[in-house]
Amino acid sequence: MKRNRATLFIIFLTVFIDLLGFGIMIPLLPAFSIEKLYLSESMIGFIAGVYSLAQFVFSGFWGSLSDRYGRRPVLLASLAGSVVSYLLLGLVFSGLILSTALLVIARAFAGSFAANISAAQAAISDITKPEERSKGIALISSAFALGFVFGPAIGGILSDKFGFGMPIYVSAFLSLVATVLCYFLFKETLAGEIRYANLSSEKRRKILDLSLIKRTLGNEEYGKFIIIFIAGVFSFSNIFGTFQLFAGRREGLAYNQSEIGLIFSYMGICNALVQIFLIRIFTRELGESKALILGCFIAVFGLGLIGFSTTTIMLMVVVAVLAVGNGLNNTISVSMLSQKVPKESQGTVLGVNQSLGSLARFFGPVWGGMMYEWVGYRYPFVTGGIIMLAVTVFAYRKIGKPVTGSSNQRI
Repeated sequence: MKRNRATLFIIFLTVFIDLLGFGIMIPLLPAFSIEKLYLSESMIGFIAGVYSLAQFVFSGFWGSLSDRYGRRPVLLASLAGSVVSYLLLGLVFSGLILSTALLVIARAFAGSFAANISAAQAAISDITKPEERSKGIALISSAFALGFVFGPAIGGILSDKFGFGMPIYVSAFLSLVATVLCYFLFKETLAGEIRYANLSSEKRRKILDLSLIKRTLGNEEYGKFIIIFIAGVFSFSNIFGTFQLFAGRREGLAYNQSEIGLIFSYMGICNALVQIFLIRIFTRELGESKALILGCFIAVFGLGLIGFSTTTIMLMVVVAVLAVGNGLNNTISVSMLSQKVPKESQGTVLGVNQSLGSLARFFGPVWGGMMYEWVGYRYPFVTGGIIMLAVTVFAYRKIGKPVTGSSNQRI
């Protein structure tokens, strides 16, 4: 138990530091793309999403590698890749190489190594019982949320005071720290016999295994949780890129870089509070299934009302509502998914889930950018709310009863 607590702490710390670096970039990309590269809203949406497109291609591959070789080497490779990608981005954001092509390449490179979340989720599954899984997954979600608390604020403030390049180099340093911590402190969580059995298997995973994705989505035991997760991610991802544009230009708001960063930090605080406190209350009082359905429904209003927010107070209320809905949806769907997957396939299935979530994070910003440019500033958020309403209906029909236990179906 003591070893498990130490492992959980290291997972939390590693994910937090890495996501802190990721959060630093959030308020920078739209402003830099417009001020220095003169890009359109649609192109900004594409660049915001290309990271996740590359992550989609590679996450399942990294997840299956973690089942064969363990969680530790995959986490280390992911973090080291983040260091290199931030250094490449630093060349662009500091103005040394002012190139849209290099910006796209650097973001794609970062996405191809972004396996830390699925590997961390698999590590949590290795060391927790099914009934404790929500708490473990919430730990990762809270690390993610706290990265969003401090990252955007740091990025906005540093860019205002020292220029666009400084926050990127700070991100590179933080990812390097996370790599060192993982190397020296993280102990392998996947049992040796499971790794040996997976290594001995004749089945070999492809970088992008479409048949595996099809089988995973079609699995009657857990495919529905993946669908709920990726639909929620797509809807929420509509705001990346477009929210910064909306908040920076909308009459009544007109925030600068620091203020936009602080709004994202506030969103992260709300999300962290959901993971630390509300998840336990909702799952205890309602059960996981009903709490998941409620989270989807709450997100309808959190997303749909952003574009109608004309004051800071109204926006903060709507953002808090969104944080509750999105926090419940993301955490509980992954928890229920992990409970239905056999132990020897945890890395593979969670990798597929993360991969499809990454694809949703690509199409979300792209869709949001097109809606913002071609239809109107409210429509990235309105369409996200409509999708979450459809997800609520789907979840209600598919998971009316609490789900416990593990599936014996293999991938």
